[in-house]
Amino acid sequence: MLRSRFTVEATPATVRAARRRIAATVRSWGAPLSEEQRVRLELVASELLTNGLLHAGGRLAVDIVLDEHLVVVEVSDGNPSLPRRRRAGPDAEGGRGLTVLDGLCLLRGAEATETGKRCFAVLDLNAPVRHGEEAPPGALVAEDAGHERWSLTPAGGRLLGALLPAPEPPARSWTS
Repeated sequence: MLRSRFTVEATPATVRAARRRIAATVRSWGAPLSEEQRVRLELVASELLTNGLLHAGGRLAVDIVLDEHLVVVEVSDGNPSLPRRRRAGPDAEGGRGLTVLDGLCLLRGAEATETGKRCFAVLDLNAPVRHGEEAPPGALVAEDAGHERWSLTPAGGRLLGALLPAPEPPARSWTS
């Protein structure tokens, strides 16, 4: 498992630089990163970093982990408020971040920490990039006091289905 950590000041310029640094780090580790996967990784990183920029400001801590073919991007900030899904009108400039992450990631989530919150996303570099696949609204989402804590995307559901053993059929009882 490879890990890199760095901090940045939350500004639009550092968000741009940090997303490029994340992709460059993953590529420097020798991970097979096609152009489409690089764009997907940078978009995911941008969503996580922009959340910190808009809702927390200050310093953002970035963690990148590569474990075999899975890339985990984590961004921690000083605001304890967890991201919430919002309805965005057609002309709205924001409010689509969680939907974007659901479409691009295997898993994503957020949790409160002692100093704020940690938002993360997991990308599978072996998974083909699927176009037009949509997560059902609100499907497989855990709620905690009205705040979304984690979500399982369609790709994540397929992975869990492949990893978990099939349930055993119920025992038959014979009656006479």
